[in-house]
Amino acid sequence: MLSTIISGGADIIALVLLFGFTIFVHELGHFLVALWCGMQIDTFSIGFGPAIVKKTVRGVTYKIGWFPLGGYVALPQLDPAGMSTVQGKADDKDADDKDPGSESSDDEKKEEVRVLPPIAAWKKILVALAGATGNVIFALVLAMIIYMSPWEPSEDLGGAVVGFVDTSSAAYHSGLRIGDEIVAVNGNSIESWTDYSTESLLGAREDKDLTLTLKSDGELRDIGVPTIDVDMGVRMIDGMGRSLLCVIGAVMPDSAAAVAGVEPEDIVESFGGVTVVSTEHFIELVTANGVKTSGMVVARGDKQVEITVTPVMNEELGRAVIGVSISAGVMSSSTQWMQYKNPVDQLKGDASGILRILKALTTPKEAKNAAQGLGGPIMIIMALWMSIKVSFLNAIGFLRFLNINLAILNLLPIPVLDGGHIIFALWEGITRRKVSAKLVNILTNIFMILLLSAFLIITFRDVKRAPKVFKMINSMSAEEVQESPTNAVDNAEPPAVPNKED
Repeated sequence: MLSTIISGGADIIALVLLFGFTIFVHELGHFLVALWCGMQIDTFSIGFGPAIVKKTVRGVTYKIGWFPLGGYVALPQLDPAGMSTVQGKADDKDADDKDPGSESSDDEKKEEVRVLPPIAAWKKILVALAGATGNVIFALVLAMIIYMSPWEPSEDLGGAVVGFVDTSSAAYHSGLRIGDEIVAVNGNSIESWTDYSTESLLGAREDKDLTLTLKSDGELRDIGVPTIDVDMGVRMIDGMGRSLLCVIGAVMPDSAAAVAGVEPEDIVESFGGVTVVSTEHFIELVTANGVKTSGMVVARGDKQVEITVTPVMNEELGRAVIGVSISAGVMSSSTQWMQYKNPVDQLKGDASGILRILKALTTPKEAKNAAQGLGGPIMIIMALWMSIKVSFLNAIGFLRFLNINLAILNLLPIPVLDGGHIIFALWEGITRRKVSAKLVNILTNIFMILLLSAFLIITFRDVKRAPKVFKMINSMSAEEVQESPTNAVDNAEPPAVPNKED
């Protein structure tokens, strides 16, 4: 119990630090370039709302807010009318700093009419770009950490390989089988399970089957598979799951596996000359093999070990077993952010995945599905938590992906975001006329209302989805398969929530 509490506390600390540092490097980029450009800086804040701690140094208020889902650098010369409202003008002059009897309204009026020297348009553009640049630089550093690590992407189980198919499902009756590799969805080529999840999410229709192009035994074939509503309008194929590592849990004393030399934590790579793509696949292969002596290859640490094993018949189950408990392990390259070793490929992979969703949001036939699949801050934090549970390196990969995501989204040409400032500054630089402060204020307020509305809708969906994700995360901390004296090979459960990957 104590170890669970300590582990949970460590996870929370790691979450806060990792997520907070992503915000910090973004705002630090704005801050440093604004400082270099000689701009007036009122506030540097990590988080919104009332300050937990704050300190004013040389006219700049540094603070940490109670709501850690963002941050800002208040730059009145960059945004005198619009963003001051959004970024917390009231926060910067917190009530606890004021004398209750002072003439605060007069001070505020003086603040509103203060005159600051104009700033060149190119400097405004540099400052607006600096936040995203900070995130990209940080993402590159993280990519280099992954590149210099001993980790290598999985080759044997690369691609969108099917590791589980429920024999009673529509997917099975449509012709989908364990070991099939999905190479295209509705004609769109894919290279990973993440690509499959994205394309099936975007292409799913209630009145039309998904067309999967499958590769098995070197041959291609197309099948049509219906989808079901799995969560609040999100449609996916039911009864199938991805390939996952087949990890040996316990080895039963005096069993066939024990005699053959199988050890706990071995990862089964092949059985009878066939590559094993999941726990279910392993069970299927052992069952089909019967009691014939067969070769088995396992990964033990950084070595491959060849084992010869003779399964025995389990009368109670009516099939052959070798005498182990097994569980599904997450592959090191099973997530979108852990597919590549080369740093450039890592960043390109992150950017292409994000741009694919943005393209879908602007494509009429895909926009609804794309919007239904979006996750907000709660899902981002839970995804980061899940990544921490998998491994430190996987968390580094997700943080890199998150930084590229933040950089791209902030550069969208929308008032309120950095991209909006760039558009206004470009207009000023080209026409030699500033955009009307009144127009900036109107546009900022309109888009702020739209973004806040979208934020609330997505957050509401996140809250409804969170229990399922939380259950998935908790399951990663526990043994998925317990040792059973009567059920050795055969006690493994299918991958949890197979349609919920990424």
